[in-house]
Amino acid sequence: MKKEFQNVVDAYPVIISYDSNETEYPYFAHIVDLDSDTTGQSLEDVIKMARCAIGDEIIARQDEGLDVPKASRNVQADSKDDIVTYIDINVNKYRATIDNRTVKKTVTIPSYLNELGQEKGINFSEALTNTLREKLNI
Repeated sequence: MKKEFQNVVDAYPVIISYDSNETEYPYFAHIVDLDSDTTGQSLEDVIKMARCAIGDEIIARQDEGLDVPKASRNVQADSKDDIVTYIDINVNKYRATIDNRTVKKTVTIPSYLNELGQEKGINFSEALTNTLREKLNI
Protein backbone atom coordinates (compact mmCIF):
# COMPACT_ATOMS: atom_id res chain seq x y z
CA MET A 1 0.00 0.00 0.00
CA LYS A 2 1.34 3.41 -0.95
CA LYS A 3 1.90 5.72 2.02
CA GLU A 4 0.29 9.15 1.72
CA PHE A 5 2.14 12.29 2.74
CA GLN A 6 0.90 15.83 3.20
CA ASN A 7 1.86 17.76 0.09
CA VAL A 8 4.21 20.68 0.56
CA VAL A 9 3.77 23.44 -2.02
CA ASP A 10 5.90 26.42 -1.11
CA ALA A 11 8.86 28.55 -2.09
CA TYR A 12 11.94 28.16 0.08
CA PRO A 13 14.54 30.92 0.43
CA VAL A 14 17.95 30.16 -1.03
CA ILE A 15 21.07 32.30 -0.82
CA ILE A 16 23.27 31.89 -3.89
CA SER A 17 26.89 32.97 -3.98
CA TYR A 18 29.53 32.85 -6.69
CA ASP A 19 33.20 31.99 -6.21
CA SER A 20 35.31 32.94 -9.23
CA ASN A 21 38.22 30.88 -7.82
CA GLU A 22 36.16 27.70 -8.03
CA THR A 23 36.31 26.42 -11.62
CA GLU A 24 34.14 23.29 -11.63
CA TYR A 25 31.23 24.34 -9.41
CA PRO A 26 31.48 28.11 -8.84
CA TYR A 27 27.89 28.57 -7.67
CA PHE A 28 26.96 27.72 -4.09
CA ALA A 29 23.40 27.64 -2.73
CA HIS A 30 22.43 27.62 0.93
CA ILE A 31 18.85 26.49 1.60
CA VAL A 32 18.15 28.50 4.72
CA ASP A 33 15.18 26.70 6.29
CA LEU A 34 16.54 23.22 5.70
CA ASP A 35 20.15 24.06 6.61
CA SER A 36 21.25 22.35 3.43
CA ASP A 37 23.74 23.29 0.72
CA THR A 38 24.40 22.42 -2.90
CA THR A 39 26.57 23.62 -5.78
CA GLY A 40 26.20 24.13 -9.50
CA GLN A 41 28.16 24.86 -12.64
CA SER A 42 25.95 27.80 -13.62
CA LEU A 43 23.20 29.89 -12.08
CA GLU A 44 20.57 27.75 -13.82
CA ASP A 45 22.29 24.58 -12.64
CA VAL A 46 22.51 25.65 -9.00
CA ILE A 47 18.82 26.62 -9.00
CA LYS A 48 17.93 23.19 -10.41
CA MET A 49 20.19 21.52 -7.84
CA ALA A 50 18.63 23.58 -5.03
CA ARG A 51 15.13 22.49 -6.07
CA CYS A 52 16.28 18.85 -6.00
CA ALA A 53 17.95 19.34 -2.61
CA ILE A 54 14.78 20.91 -1.21
CA GLY A 55 12.65 18.06 -2.54
CA ASP A 56 15.06 15.37 -1.35
CA GLU A 57 15.34 16.88 2.13
CA ILE A 58 11.59 17.27 2.58
CA ILE A 59 10.94 13.73 1.34
CA ALA A 60 13.61 12.36 3.70
CA ARG A 61 12.02 14.23 6.61
CA GLN A 62 8.54 12.99 5.70
CA ASP A 63 9.77 9.41 5.32
CA GLU A 64 11.40 9.59 8.77
CA GLY A 65 8.28 11.15 10.33
CA LEU A 66 10.10 14.42 11.09
CA ASP A 67 8.60 17.89 10.89
CA VAL A 68 9.04 19.87 7.69
CA PRO A 69 9.84 23.52 8.40
CA LYS A 70 7.70 26.22 6.84
CA ALA A 71 9.42 28.45 4.33
CA SER A 72 10.74 31.72 5.74
CA ARG A 73 10.18 35.12 4.24
CA ASN A 74 12.32 38.28 4.29
CA VAL A 75 15.66 36.45 4.27
CA GLN A 76 18.71 38.67 4.01
CA ALA A 77 22.06 37.78 2.44
CA ASP A 78 25.31 38.20 4.36
CA SER A 79 27.06 39.75 1.37
CA LYS A 80 25.89 42.34 -1.14
CA ASP A 81 27.17 40.03 -3.89
CA ASP A 82 24.90 37.15 -2.85
CA ILE A 83 21.54 36.53 -4.47
CA VAL A 84 18.49 35.77 -2.34
CA THR A 85 15.82 33.95 -4.29
CA TYR A 86 12.91 31.65 -3.59
CA ILE A 87 12.79 28.17 -5.11
CA ASP A 88 9.33 26.69 -5.56
CA ILE A 89 8.57 23.06 -4.87
CA ASN A 90 5.55 20.82 -5.10
CA VAL A 91 6.73 17.82 -3.13
CA ASN A 92 4.09 15.36 -4.38
CA LYS A 93 5.02 16.16 -7.99
CA TYR A 94 8.73 15.97 -7.16
CA ARG A 95 8.23 12.64 -5.36
CA ALA A 96 6.47 11.28 -8.45
CA THR A 97 9.36 12.26 -10.75
CA ILE A 98 11.89 10.33 -8.65
CA ASP A 99 9.65 7.27 -8.29
CA ASN A 100 11.13 4.82 -10.78
CA ARG A 101 8.71 1.99 -10.17
CA THR A 102 7.20 0.59 -13.33
CA VAL A 103 3.52 -0.14 -13.87
CA LYS A 104 2.00 -2.49 -16.40
CA LYS A 105 -0.25 -0.77 -18.95
CA THR A 106 -2.26 -2.40 -21.70
CA VAL A 107 -2.27 -0.31 -24.86
CA THR A 108 -3.96 -0.73 -28.22
CA ILE A 109 -2.03 0.00 -31.41
CA PRO A 110 -2.73 -0.73 -35.07
CA SER A 111 -1.68 -4.23 -36.13
CA TYR A 112 0.70 -2.99 -38.84
CA LEU A 113 2.62 -0.87 -36.27
CA ASN A 114 2.91 -3.89 -34.01
CA GLU A 115 4.30 -6.02 -36.86
CA LEU A 116 6.75 -3.34 -38.05
CA GLY A 117 7.89 -2.65 -34.49
CA GLN A 118 8.52 -6.32 -33.81
CA GLU A 119 10.45 -6.67 -37.09
CA LYS A 120 12.67 -3.75 -36.09
CA GLY A 121 13.12 -5.06 -32.53
CA ILE A 122 11.52 -1.97 -30.98
CA ASN A 123 10.99 -2.06 -27.24
CA PHE A 124 7.40 -0.83 -27.03
CA SER A 125 7.59 0.03 -23.32
CA GLU A 126 10.72 2.12 -23.87
CA ALA A 127 9.19 3.85 -26.91
CA LEU A 128 6.02 4.73 -24.99
CA THR A 129 8.01 5.93 -21.96
CA ASN A 130 10.24 8.15 -24.12
CA THR A 131 7.27 9.58 -25.98
CA LEU A 132 5.43 10.36 -22.75
CA ARG A 133 8.52 12.07 -21.30
CA GLU A 134 8.83 14.16 -24.46
CA LYS A 135 5.16 15.14 -24.50
CA LEU A 136 5.23 15.97 -20.77
CA ASN A 137 8.53 17.89 -21.05
CA ILE A 138 10.25 15.81 -18.37
